[in-house]
Amino acid sequence: MRIVNFMNFVRLCDPRLEDSETLLFETTQKELAMAKEYGIENTFLLQYDALIDERYINLFKTEADDTTELGLWYEIPKQLLDKAGLPWRGREGWTWDWHIVPGFSMAYTNEERKLLIDTAMNDFKEIYGYFPKTVASWLLDSFTVAYLAENYHISAMGICRDQTNTDAYTLVGGYFNQAYYPSKVNMFTPAQTAECQVNVPMFRLLGPDPIHNYDCAKYINNPDNVVSSTCYTLEPVWKCGQEPEIVNWFYENYFKNEDLGFSYAQLGQENSFGPKLLAPLRMQLEEIKNYPDVKFMKMCDTGVWFKQQYPDKTPATCVSGLDDWASDNEAQSVYYDCCNYVANLFRCREKIFLRSLYFFDEKVKDYYLDIPCDTWNATYENLPVIDTLLWKEDEKCNDGLLLDESGSTFTIEKLDDQVLAVKWGEKSVIFTENEISIRNLDKLSYDFTGSTAAIQMESDVIAFDYKGSAYEICIKNACVKETSSGCEITALTDEILITFKR
Repeated sequence: MRIVNFMNFVRLCDPRLEDSETLLFETTQKELAMAKEYGIENTFLLQYDALIDERYINLFKTEADDTTELGLWYEIPKQLLDKAGLPWRGREGWTWDWHIVPGFSMAYTNEERKLLIDTAMNDFKEIYGYFPKTVASWLLDSFTVAYLAENYHISAMGICRDQTNTDAYTLVGGYFNQAYYPSKVNMFTPAQTAECQVNVPMFRLLGPDPIHNYDCAKYINNPDNVVSSTCYTLEPVWKCGQEPEIVNWFYENYFKNEDLGFSYAQLGQENSFGPKLLAPLRMQLEEIKNYPDVKFMKMCDTGVWFKQQYPDKTPATCVSGLDDWASDNEAQSVYYDCCNYVANLFRCREKIFLRSLYFFDEKVKDYYLDIPCDTWNATYENLPVIDTLLWKEDEKCNDGLLLDESGSTFTIEKLDDQVLAVKWGEKSVIFTENEISIRNLDKLSYDFTGSTAAIQMESDVIAFDYKGSAYEICIKNACVKETSSGCEITALTDEILITFKR
């Protein structure tokens, strides 16, 4: 199934802009008109300040039809705090602030989180006659996610794609795209068991570039085609989302490459960027006409479909960039996601390596589960095994798990449900939910340089400790020898097997 959510979210104002209330309202008007013009299922998520504003109430009650879903964009403006009787801790003269304190739910105690979400949901129902089925934000805290699922029976949730040090939040090592069932104690971590699982899917927003989103612009090597951008996504505000050739590259790789059964992208953006969004949004809708098997759905209906298709647990999916718009096809990338881990296999020129590998443990708690975040920013992360971006020493890049220094272009293939093979010649990496099989490779090099986790080796077991969480990988059918930068892995058979232990 190939699904697109045309989802735009709606704020009342942006204090950084002149006459922002008028600008943002007119942008939303035109986005709604565009959705109706194209006749597509669509979702508009309302921040509380816009939710209670008469202009937006009149707009959506008179202009929206049954193709439009209205949901809640859950950032916390002053108006919501005032209604709940809580103090505003934002900048003086502002009513909305993008910093964690005061703009996001993890900045509040659990009792305050209950009060805030109850206030927002009840006022939504008072205005529109029903509780919203979709709640999303750049960040949602784990207590609120579980509370929403248990008390309001929502269908879908959404958070930002992975990013580091952007705006007021860092998300590292998450389920790359599509959707997952989060842990009750950590909304950023897929659950492994029914007991710990929130039974509402969490979608990743914005359509990240599988090659450049992780290590922005590092692999762009054709200066005549460099896109100046801090975000390599489908967002229409950035150059990547404005260039038809690049947008088509996204569509080709998202919707024509192997996905293990489910491809997903979100189009649209916040109205804070104003009318400059409209032309690239229209272009994106025009270009996607070339992909007739892609289905536009409301976000809530996507959540219902997901639960019907995957009723028990988070599925394995993949996202790949098998050619590259920005480096003369010298880079390729494959993300494999499942309930246990996320892995990114990468090729740069002839070097093939695991660029990142993060382990999921449903019992590792959200840092802010019971204690409010008291800083302007917040971090959500999973358990690192490999990270060539963040693991550095004196600015020297970590090499990850190097598989092949003279690897040819690879292809990907579904072998079975939940099983993905990446192949180049006779060599391959096969990803399954519980292990990674590396075949017909004689020697691997695993670089620990700059690791953010404490690492110890004993025979074929590598033990990690990250902020008090212990986990292991076991390397089978190989001789493992420690080196100054990590370890060397020599195959004893034609298959090296990597398994995980919590």
